[in-house]
Amino acid sequence: MTNETTANRALVIGAHPDDNEFGAGGTIAKLAQQGCEITYIICTNGNKGSHDPDMTSYRLAEVREVEQRTAAARLGVQQVIFLRYNDGEMEPTPALRAEMALYIRHFKPTIVFTHDPWKHYMLHPDHRAVGFAVIEGIVSARDHLYMPGLGQIGLTVWRPQFLYLWSAEQPDHTEDISETLELKIAALREHHTQLDGMTDLEERMRQRAAEAGQPAGFAAGESFRRMSL
Repeated sequence: MTNETTANRALVIGAHPDDNEFGAGGTIAKLAQQGCEITYIICTNGNKGSHDPDMTSYRLAEVREVEQRTAAARLGVQQVIFLRYNDGEMEPTPALRAEMALYIRHFKPTIVFTHDPWKHYMLHPDHRAVGFAVIEGIVSARDHLYMPGLGQIGLTVWRPQFLYLWSAEQPDHTEDISETLELKIAALREHHTQLDGMTDLEERMRQRAAEAGQPAGFAAGESFRRMSL
């Protein structure tokens, strides 16, 4: 994936079902093809994401988990963990930061992916909350004086090598997804409750990927803010 590291484990943390595919689906598929072990964490149950007046929040949450598992499998993701917070209610609390740190220490990822919480005019509060909690959780995961009790039960410190922020306000890295763009689109298509009404989904994704890849000379790309840790 990069010249600096061999990505043998990746942790992809999104606020809602479908965020991971939109943000990094092509890169995730490429990592999986390279043999990387990939784990998803989906923080909310997505139970507000419907304009169907007959849909209930309980049924929506259940259906979206099924959609997310199927989409993740399309990309080669090995494991999906659902935290099941209510959609729209995420806050970057110390408890959420500690939860993110616990998962980082447990899975020991080389690379972590999440939302860019500094993006201007970001509409959804969950994206900001999750982005900040992950970033702050990385600090708690890597420094031994944070949460010392975890070390006593074997969850010792872990420092990922890179953090990749998608939808970045100031991207500085582009991944070539020319060979995995079709997998990204196929995975997004599994989110029926969200995207079946979007008739121009493929056109939008191809255009977005072409625009992201063009400055780097790629036919299709995904752009990130990449932070060395």
